[in-house]
Amino acid sequence: MVSTKTTNRQNKNTSGNRGGKYPGKKNIPEGSGYSEDGSYADDMEYIDEDMDQYQEDLYQEGQYQEDQYQEDQYQEGQYQEDQYQEDLYPEDLEYLEEEAPEDDLTEEPDLPRRKWWNYLLNFHTFFLVFAVFVIVTLLLFFKKWGIQVDEDYINENAIYSDGRDTFDIFAPHLDEEGNLLSNKSPHTVLFFGNGPLAEDRDSEDNVVNLVARKIGATVYNCSVSGSFLTAQSKTLRYSLSGQDVYNFYWLTLYLALDDLDYFDWLEETPTAEIKPETAQLRHTLETIDMSTVDTICIMYDASDYLAGYQYYNEDNPTDIRSFVGNLQAGIEILQEYFPHTRIIVLSPTYAFGVEEDGSLVSSDVKSYPGGQTLSTYVLKECEVVGEDGLTFIDNLYGTINEDEAPEYLRDHIHLNQAGREKLATRICSAITHYDK
Repeated sequence: MVSTKTTNRQNKNTSGNRGGKYPGKKNIPEGSGYSEDGSYADDMEYIDEDMDQYQEDLYQEGQYQEDQYQEDQYQEGQYQEDQYQEDLYPEDLEYLEEEAPEDDLTEEPDLPRRKWWNYLLNFHTFFLVFAVFVIVTLLLFFKKWGIQVDEDYINENAIYSDGRDTFDIFAPHLDEEGNLLSNKSPHTVLFFGNGPLAEDRDSEDNVVNLVARKIGATVYNCSVSGSFLTAQSKTLRYSLSGQDVYNFYWLTLYLALDDLDYFDWLEETPTAEIKPETAQLRHTLETIDMSTVDTICIMYDASDYLAGYQYYNEDNPTDIRSFVGNLQAGIEILQEYFPHTRIIVLSPTYAFGVEEDGSLVSSDVKSYPGGQTLSTYVLKECEVVGEDGLTFIDNLYGTINEDEAPEYLRDHIHLNQAGREKLATRICSAITHYDK
Protein backbone atom coordinates (compact mmCIF):
# COMPACT_ATOMS: atom_id res chain seq x y z
CA MET A 1 0.00 0.00 0.00
CA VAL A 2 1.49 3.34 -1.05
CA SER A 3 0.33 6.46 0.82
CA THR A 4 -0.05 9.95 -0.61
CA LYS A 5 2.12 11.34 2.13
CA THR A 6 5.09 9.33 1.00
CA THR A 7 4.65 10.56 -2.58
CA ASN A 8 4.57 14.20 -1.45
CA ARG A 9 7.71 13.71 0.55
CA GLN A 10 9.55 12.31 -2.44
CA ASN A 11 8.47 15.28 -4.56
CA LYS A 12 9.89 17.70 -1.98
CA ASN A 13 13.17 15.86 -1.81
CA THR A 14 13.44 16.01 -5.59
CA SER A 15 12.92 19.77 -5.67
CA GLY A 16 15.48 20.35 -2.91
CA ASN A 17 18.23 18.56 -4.83
CA ARG A 18 18.26 20.49 -8.05
CA GLY A 19 22.01 21.09 -7.88
CA GLY A 20 22.78 17.34 -7.75
CA LYS A 21 23.11 14.87 -5.05
CA TYR A 22 23.61 16.72 -1.77
CA PRO A 23 25.43 19.84 -3.05
CA GLY A 24 27.69 21.38 -0.45
CA LYS A 25 27.52 18.20 1.57
CA LYS A 26 29.82 15.31 0.93
CA ASN A 27 28.79 11.70 1.39
CA ILE A 28 25.58 12.39 3.26
CA PRO A 29 23.43 9.25 3.08
CA GLU A 30 19.92 9.53 1.84
CA GLY A 31 17.33 9.63 4.60
CA SER A 32 19.77 11.03 7.21
CA GLY A 33 17.53 14.04 7.92
CA TYR A 34 19.68 16.59 6.21
CA SER A 35 18.58 18.56 3.14
CA GLU A 36 20.72 20.48 0.77
CA ASP A 37 19.82 23.71 2.41
CA GLY A 38 20.73 22.21 5.77
CA SER A 39 17.22 22.11 7.14
CA TYR A 40 16.51 19.09 9.48
CA ALA A 41 12.90 19.76 10.51
CA ASP A 42 11.41 18.99 7.10
CA ASP A 43 13.07 15.65 6.94
CA MET A 44 11.93 14.70 10.49
CA GLU A 45 8.39 15.57 9.50
CA TYR A 46 8.72 13.16 6.64
CA ILE A 47 9.97 10.44 9.01
CA ASP A 48 7.02 11.02 11.36
CA GLU A 49 4.68 10.71 8.47
CA ASP A 50 6.32 7.41 7.51
CA MET A 51 5.91 6.08 11.06
CA ASP A 52 2.27 7.10 11.10
CA GLN A 53 1.74 5.38 7.82
CA TYR A 54 3.51 2.22 9.10
CA GLN A 55 1.36 2.10 12.22
CA GLU A 56 -1.74 2.65 10.11
CA ASP A 57 -0.70 -0.24 7.91
CA LEU A 58 -0.10 -2.49 10.94
CA TYR A 59 -3.49 -1.54 12.39
CA GLN A 60 -5.29 -2.23 9.16
CA GLU A 61 -3.44 -5.58 8.74
CA GLY A 62 -4.29 -6.63 12.34
CA GLN A 63 -7.90 -5.56 11.90
CA TYR A 64 -8.10 -7.57 8.69
CA GLN A 65 -6.71 -10.69 10.40
CA GLU A 66 -9.08 -10.30 13.36
CA ASP A 67 -12.04 -9.86 11.03
CA GLN A 68 -10.92 -12.88 9.04
CA TYR A 69 -10.58 -15.00 12.26
CA GLN A 70 -14.03 -13.99 13.46
CA GLU A 71 -15.43 -14.77 10.01
CA ASP A 72 -13.78 -18.23 10.10
CA GLN A 73 -15.07 -18.90 13.63
CA TYR A 74 -18.56 -17.85 12.64
CA GLN A 75 -18.56 -20.06 9.58
CA GLU A 76 -17.21 -23.06 11.63
CA GLY A 77 -19.88 -22.56 14.29
CA GLN A 78 -22.58 -22.19 11.65
CA TYR A 79 -21.40 -25.45 10.02
CA GLN A 80 -21.50 -27.34 13.33
CA GLU A 81 -24.97 -25.97 14.09
CA ASP A 82 -26.21 -27.03 10.67
CA GLN A 83 -24.65 -30.49 11.10
CA TYR A 84 -26.25 -30.89 14.57
CA GLN A 85 -29.67 -30.01 13.19
CA GLU A 86 -29.25 -32.52 10.38
CA ASP A 87 -28.42 -35.25 12.95
CA LEU A 88 -31.55 -34.56 14.98
CA TYR A 89 -34.75 -36.56 14.43
CA PRO A 90 -37.06 -34.75 12.00
CA GLU A 91 -39.55 -34.16 14.78
CA ASP A 92 -36.79 -32.66 16.97
CA LEU A 93 -35.70 -30.33 14.13
CA GLU A 94 -39.26 -29.14 13.64
CA TYR A 95 -39.41 -28.38 17.34
CA LEU A 96 -36.23 -26.25 17.23
CA GLU A 97 -37.51 -24.24 14.28
CA GLU A 98 -40.66 -23.28 16.09
CA GLU A 99 -40.58 -19.99 17.95
CA ALA A 100 -41.56 -19.90 21.58
CA PRO A 101 -44.78 -18.05 22.40
CA GLU A 102 -44.11 -14.37 23.13
CA ASP A 103 -46.49 -14.30 26.10
CA ASP A 104 -44.73 -17.11 28.06
CA LEU A 105 -41.01 -17.46 27.41
CA THR A 106 -40.25 -19.06 30.78
CA GLU A 107 -42.35 -22.23 30.35
CA GLU A 108 -40.45 -25.14 28.83
CA PRO A 109 -42.39 -26.80 26.02
CA ASP A 110 -43.11 -30.54 26.19
CA LEU A 111 -40.46 -32.60 24.48
CA PRO A 112 -41.72 -34.67 21.57
CA ARG A 113 -42.45 -38.34 22.48
CA ARG A 114 -40.27 -40.93 20.83
CA LYS A 115 -41.87 -43.56 18.67
CA TRP A 116 -42.47 -47.12 19.97
CA TRP A 117 -39.77 -48.62 17.78
CA ASN A 118 -37.14 -46.59 19.62
CA TYR A 119 -37.65 -48.86 22.65
CA LEU A 120 -37.61 -52.22 20.90
CA LEU A 121 -34.01 -52.98 21.75
CA ASN A 122 -33.94 -51.83 25.36
CA PHE A 123 -32.85 -54.10 28.21
CA HIS A 124 -36.27 -55.40 29.19
CA THR A 125 -37.12 -56.40 25.65
CA PHE A 126 -33.81 -58.21 25.31
CA PHE A 127 -34.40 -60.07 28.56
CA LEU A 128 -37.91 -61.10 27.48
CA VAL A 129 -36.68 -62.42 24.14
CA PHE A 130 -33.91 -64.36 25.87
CA ALA A 131 -36.35 -65.90 28.37
CA VAL A 132 -38.70 -67.00 25.59
CA PHE A 133 -35.78 -68.57 23.75
CA VAL A 134 -34.70 -70.54 26.83
CA ILE A 135 -38.23 -71.80 27.52
CA VAL A 136 -38.79 -72.93 23.95
CA THR A 137 -35.41 -74.67 23.93
CA LEU A 138 -36.19 -76.55 27.14
CA LEU A 139 -39.60 -77.61 25.88
CA LEU A 140 -38.11 -79.00 22.70
CA PHE A 141 -35.35 -80.70 24.68
CA PHE A 142 -37.66 -82.49 27.09
CA LYS A 143 -40.07 -83.38 24.31
CA LYS A 144 -37.26 -85.36 22.69
CA TRP A 145 -35.88 -86.69 25.99
CA GLY A 146 -35.39 -90.38 26.54
CA ILE A 147 -35.72 -93.38 24.27
CA GLN A 148 -38.83 -93.70 22.20
CA VAL A 149 -40.51 -97.12 22.32
CA ASP A 150 -43.49 -98.36 20.43
CA GLU A 151 -46.81 -99.44 21.92
CA ASP A 152 -46.12 -103.15 21.37
CA TYR A 153 -43.05 -102.97 23.60
CA ILE A 154 -45.07 -101.35 26.40
CA ASN A 155 -47.83 -103.94 26.15
CA GLU A 156 -45.37 -106.83 26.18
CA ASN A 157 -43.46 -105.57 29.23
CA ALA A 158 -46.27 -104.08 31.33
CA ILE A 159 -47.96 -106.13 34.02
CA TYR A 160 -51.20 -104.56 32.95
CA SER A 161 -51.82 -103.40 29.40
CA ASP A 162 -55.33 -102.05 29.88
CA GLY A 163 -54.07 -98.48 30.42
CA ARG A 164 -54.94 -98.16 34.11
CA ASP A 165 -52.98 -95.78 36.31
CA THR A 166 -51.06 -97.40 39.15
CA PHE A 167 -48.28 -96.58 41.60
CA ASP A 168 -46.19 -99.61 40.66
CA ILE A 169 -42.42 -99.30 41.09
CA PHE A 170 -40.05 -101.80 39.52
CA ALA A 171 -36.50 -101.74 40.84
CA PRO A 172 -33.81 -104.24 39.79
CA HIS A 173 -31.79 -105.89 42.53
CA LEU A 174 -28.08 -105.29 41.84
CA ASP A 175 -24.86 -106.39 43.49
CA GLU A 176 -22.01 -104.06 44.40
CA GLU A 177 -20.64 -104.23 40.85
CA GLY A 178 -24.00 -103.38 39.29
CA ASN A 179 -24.84 -106.89 38.13
CA LEU A 180 -28.48 -107.98 38.15
CA LEU A 181 -29.40 -110.41 40.92
CA SER A 182 -32.57 -112.43 41.54
CA ASN A 183 -33.10 -113.07 37.86
CA LYS A 184 -32.74 -116.82 37.86
CA SER A 185 -35.57 -119.21 37.23
CA PRO A 186 -37.08 -121.18 38.90
CA HIS A 187 -37.30 -118.78 41.82
CA THR A 188 -37.25 -119.47 45.55
CA VAL A 189 -39.63 -117.08 47.32
CA LEU A 190 -40.31 -116.35 51.00
CA PHE A 191 -43.69 -114.75 51.83
CA PHE A 192 -44.64 -112.57 54.83
CA GLY A 193 -48.15 -111.24 55.35
CA ASN A 194 -51.70 -112.06 56.34
CA GLY A 195 -55.15 -112.30 54.76
CA PRO A 196 -55.00 -113.61 51.17
CA LEU A 197 -51.57 -115.20 51.64
CA ALA A 198 -52.62 -117.09 54.77
CA GLU A 199 -56.16 -118.13 53.90
CA ASP A 200 -56.51 -121.83 53.04
CA ARG A 201 -52.73 -122.15 53.17
CA ASP A 202 -52.83 -125.89 52.43
CA SER A 203 -55.24 -125.52 49.55
CA GLU A 204 -54.31 -125.40 45.89
CA ASP A 205 -56.35 -122.21 45.70
CA ASN A 206 -54.16 -120.40 48.23
CA VAL A 207 -52.46 -117.39 46.63
CA VAL A 208 -48.95 -118.55 47.56
CA ASN A 209 -49.61 -122.00 46.14
CA LEU A 210 -51.05 -120.47 42.98
CA VAL A 211 -47.83 -118.50 42.50
CA ALA A 212 -45.73 -121.65 42.97
CA ARG A 213 -47.76 -123.49 40.35
CA LYS A 214 -47.83 -120.63 37.80
CA ILE A 215 -44.04 -120.00 37.67
CA GLY A 216 -42.71 -123.27 39.08
CA ALA A 217 -41.24 -121.55 42.14
CA THR A 218 -40.24 -122.98 45.50
CA VAL A 219 -42.19 -121.09 48.15
CA TYR A 220 -42.02 -120.63 51.92
CA ASN A 221 -45.14 -119.22 53.51
CA CYS A 222 -44.59 -117.30 56.77
CA SER A 223 -47.91 -115.41 56.60
CA VAL A 224 -50.24 -115.52 59.62
CA SER A 225 -54.03 -115.21 59.35
CA GLY A 226 -55.62 -112.52 61.51
CA SER A 227 -52.31 -110.80 62.20
CA PHE A 228 -51.50 -107.10 61.76
CA LEU A 229 -48.57 -105.17 60.41
CA THR A 230 -48.85 -102.69 63.30
CA ALA A 231 -47.43 -103.76 66.70
CA GLN A 232 -49.23 -102.97 69.96
CA SER A 233 -46.06 -102.39 71.99
CA LYS A 234 -42.47 -101.31 71.39
CA THR A 235 -41.18 -104.39 73.23
CA LEU A 236 -42.46 -107.90 72.83
CA ARG A 237 -41.93 -109.00 76.41
CA TYR A 238 -44.36 -106.44 77.76
CA SER A 239 -46.71 -106.52 74.84
CA LEU A 240 -50.37 -105.99 75.63
CA SER A 241 -51.33 -108.53 73.01
CA GLY A 242 -50.05 -111.97 72.07
CA GLN A 243 -50.64 -110.90 68.47
CA ASP A 244 -47.30 -109.08 68.47
CA VAL A 245 -45.47 -112.39 68.35
CA TYR A 246 -46.77 -112.79 64.78
CA ASN A 247 -45.95 -109.23 63.85
CA PHE A 248 -43.78 -108.68 60.75
CA TYR A 249 -40.98 -106.86 62.58
CA TRP A 250 -40.55 -109.59 65.17
CA LEU A 251 -40.72 -112.36 62.57
CA THR A 252 -37.85 -110.76 60.61
CA LEU A 253 -35.87 -110.46 63.84
CA TYR A 254 -36.44 -114.14 64.63
CA LEU A 255 -35.23 -115.02 61.14
CA ALA A 256 -32.13 -112.77 61.23
CA LEU A 257 -31.01 -113.70 64.78
CA ASP A 258 -32.18 -117.30 64.71
CA ASP A 259 -33.76 -116.70 68.13
CA LEU A 260 -37.14 -118.34 68.63
CA ASP A 261 -37.38 -118.06 72.44
CA TYR A 262 -40.49 -115.94 72.14
CA PHE A 263 -42.36 -118.86 70.67
CA ASP A 264 -41.59 -120.70 73.88
CA TRP A 265 -42.95 -117.74 75.81
CA LEU A 266 -46.03 -117.77 73.62
CA GLU A 267 -46.72 -121.41 74.33
CA GLU A 268 -46.25 -120.89 78.07
CA THR A 269 -48.56 -117.89 78.30
CA PRO A 270 -52.20 -118.93 78.93
CA THR A 271 -53.58 -115.61 77.70
CA ALA A 272 -51.64 -115.64 74.43
CA GLU A 273 -53.50 -116.47 71.26
CA ILE A 274 -52.08 -119.54 69.56
CA LYS A 275 -52.59 -119.43 65.82
CA PRO A 276 -53.25 -122.65 63.87
CA GLU A 277 -50.13 -122.04 61.76
CA THR A 278 -47.84 -121.37 64.76
CA ALA A 279 -46.08 -124.74 64.64
CA GLN A 280 -45.60 -124.58 60.86
CA LEU A 281 -44.37 -121.00 61.09
CA ARG A 282 -41.81 -121.87 63.71
CA HIS A 283 -40.58 -124.84 61.73
CA THR A 284 -40.12 -122.75 58.61
CA LEU A 285 -38.14 -120.08 60.42
CA GLU A 286 -35.90 -122.71 62.02
CA THR A 287 -35.13 -124.71 58.88
CA ILE A 288 -35.14 -122.29 55.94
CA ASP A 289 -31.83 -121.77 54.15
CA MET A 290 -31.84 -118.09 53.27
CA SER A 291 -28.87 -118.49 50.89
CA THR A 292 -31.26 -120.24 48.50
CA VAL A 293 -33.95 -117.54 48.68
CA ASP A 294 -33.76 -114.97 45.87
CA THR A 295 -37.00 -113.07 46.53
CA ILE A 296 -38.99 -111.97 49.60
CA CYS A 297 -42.61 -110.86 49.09
CA ILE A 298 -44.43 -108.83 51.77
CA MET A 299 -48.18 -108.21 51.64
CA TYR A 300 -50.56 -107.15 54.40
CA ASP A 301 -54.20 -106.47 53.64
CA ALA A 302 -56.48 -103.67 54.90
CA SER A 303 -56.90 -105.15 58.42
CA ASP A 304 -54.78 -102.39 60.01
CA TYR A 305 -56.93 -99.74 58.30
CA LEU A 306 -60.18 -101.35 59.49
CA ALA A 307 -58.79 -101.60 63.04
CA GLY A 308 -57.94 -97.87 63.02
CA TYR A 309 -54.22 -98.37 63.72
CA GLN A 310 -51.81 -95.51 63.14
CA TYR A 311 -50.51 -95.48 59.58
CA TYR A 312 -47.29 -93.47 60.18
CA ASN A 313 -45.36 -91.61 62.88
CA GLU A 314 -43.68 -88.49 61.47
CA ASP A 315 -41.44 -88.18 64.54
CA ASN A 316 -40.26 -91.80 64.31
CA PRO A 317 -40.33 -93.26 60.76
CA THR A 318 -39.48 -96.77 62.05
CA ASP A 319 -41.99 -96.83 64.90
CA ILE A 320 -43.22 -100.44 64.87
CA ARG A 321 -46.52 -99.26 66.38
CA SER A 322 -47.46 -97.78 63.01
CA PHE A 323 -48.35 -99.51 59.74
CA VAL A 324 -45.58 -98.02 57.59
CA GLY A 325 -43.04 -97.71 60.42
CA ASN A 326 -43.22 -101.45 61.20
CA LEU A 327 -42.76 -102.25 57.51
CA GLN A 328 -39.75 -99.94 57.32
CA ALA A 329 -38.12 -101.43 60.43
CA GLY A 330 -38.56 -104.99 59.17
CA ILE A 331 -37.19 -104.14 55.72
CA GLU A 332 -34.05 -102.64 57.28
CA ILE A 333 -33.39 -105.92 59.10
CA LEU A 334 -33.85 -107.97 55.91
CA GLN A 335 -31.55 -105.66 53.92
CA GLU A 336 -28.90 -105.82 56.63
CA TYR A 337 -28.84 -109.61 57.03
CA PHE A 338 -29.86 -110.78 53.55
CA PRO A 339 -28.49 -108.23 51.07
CA HIS A 340 -28.48 -110.71 48.18
CA THR A 341 -32.27 -111.10 48.30
CA ARG A 342 -34.69 -109.01 46.26
CA ILE A 343 -37.60 -107.52 48.23
CA ILE A 344 -41.06 -106.92 46.75
CA VAL A 345 -43.75 -105.06 48.73
CA LEU A 346 -47.39 -105.42 47.72
CA SER A 347 -50.09 -103.04 48.94
CA PRO A 348 -53.50 -104.11 50.26
CA THR A 349 -56.16 -104.85 47.69
CA TYR A 350 -59.30 -102.77 47.88
CA ALA A 351 -61.51 -103.13 50.97
CA PHE A 352 -64.74 -101.36 51.90
CA GLY A 353 -65.14 -99.42 55.11
CA VAL A 354 -67.83 -100.69 57.48
CA GLU A 355 -70.31 -98.44 59.29
CA GLU A 356 -71.63 -99.23 62.78
CA ASP A 357 -74.83 -100.60 61.32
CA GLY A 358 -72.83 -103.00 59.13
CA SER A 359 -73.35 -101.12 55.86
CA LEU A 360 -70.40 -100.80 53.48
CA VAL A 361 -68.91 -97.46 52.48
CA SER A 362 -66.01 -96.40 50.29
CA SER A 363 -62.63 -96.64 52.01
CA ASP A 364 -61.68 -93.39 50.28
CA VAL A 365 -64.35 -91.73 52.45
CA LYS A 366 -64.40 -93.77 55.64
CA SER A 367 -61.64 -93.23 58.21
CA TYR A 368 -61.47 -94.75 61.67
CA PRO A 369 -60.37 -93.10 64.95
CA GLY A 370 -56.62 -92.71 64.96
CA GLY A 371 -56.32 -93.72 61.31
CA GLN A 372 -56.82 -92.41 57.81
CA THR A 373 -58.48 -93.53 54.62
CA LEU A 374 -57.12 -96.73 53.03
CA SER A 375 -55.48 -94.83 50.16
CA THR A 376 -53.43 -92.85 52.72
CA TYR A 377 -51.90 -96.09 54.03
CA VAL A 378 -51.08 -97.27 50.51
CA LEU A 379 -49.59 -94.02 49.24
CA LYS A 380 -47.32 -93.66 52.27
CA GLU A 381 -46.29 -97.29 51.91
CA CYS A 382 -45.41 -96.64 48.27
CA GLU A 383 -43.37 -93.56 49.20
CA VAL A 384 -41.24 -95.39 51.77
CA VAL A 385 -40.65 -98.42 49.56
CA GLY A 386 -39.60 -96.19 46.67
CA GLU A 387 -37.10 -94.37 48.90
CA ASP A 388 -35.60 -97.75 49.82
CA GLY A 389 -35.12 -98.59 46.14
CA LEU A 390 -37.42 -101.61 46.23
CA THR A 391 -40.18 -102.93 43.98
CA PHE A 392 -43.71 -101.88 44.91
CA ILE A 393 -46.91 -103.40 43.51
CA ASP A 394 -50.00 -101.24 43.82
CA ASN A 395 -52.90 -103.62 44.43
CA LEU A 396 -55.32 -100.88 45.49
CA TYR A 397 -55.52 -99.28 42.05
CA GLY A 398 -53.68 -101.79 39.87
CA THR A 399 -55.15 -105.17 40.86
CA ILE A 400 -58.57 -104.79 42.48
CA ASN A 401 -59.92 -101.26 42.74
CA GLU A 402 -63.21 -99.95 44.09
CA ASP A 403 -65.09 -100.36 40.82
CA GLU A 404 -64.00 -104.01 40.49
CA ALA A 405 -64.37 -104.91 44.17
CA PRO A 406 -67.88 -106.46 43.95
CA GLU A 407 -66.58 -108.86 41.29
CA TYR A 408 -63.52 -110.03 43.27
CA LEU A 409 -64.53 -109.78 46.97
CA ARG A 410 -66.78 -112.18 48.84
CA ASP A 411 -67.36 -109.61 51.60
CA HIS A 412 -65.87 -106.23 52.44
CA ILE A 413 -62.22 -107.44 52.46
CA HIS A 414 -61.66 -111.15 51.63
CA LEU A 415 -60.92 -112.23 48.06
CA ASN A 416 -62.99 -114.81 46.25
CA GLN A 417 -61.36 -117.33 43.93
CA ALA A 418 -61.29 -114.95 40.97
CA GLY A 419 -59.65 -112.32 43.18
CA ARG A 420 -56.98 -114.79 44.30
CA GLU A 421 -56.20 -115.71 40.72
CA LYS A 422 -55.85 -112.09 39.73
CA LEU A 423 -53.61 -111.30 42.70
CA ALA A 424 -51.43 -114.37 42.05
CA THR A 425 -50.96 -113.26 38.42
CA ARG A 426 -49.75 -109.85 39.57
CA ILE A 427 -47.31 -111.40 42.04
CA CYS A 428 -45.92 -113.75 39.39
CA SER A 429 -45.39 -110.88 36.96
CA ALA A 430 -43.51 -108.90 39.60
CA ILE A 431 -41.25 -111.83 40.55
CA THR A 432 -40.33 -112.65 36.95
CA HIS A 433 -40.11 -109.05 35.74
CA TYR A 434 -36.32 -109.14 35.33
CA ASP A 435 -35.97 -112.75 34.24
CA LYS A 436 -33.74 -113.26 31.20
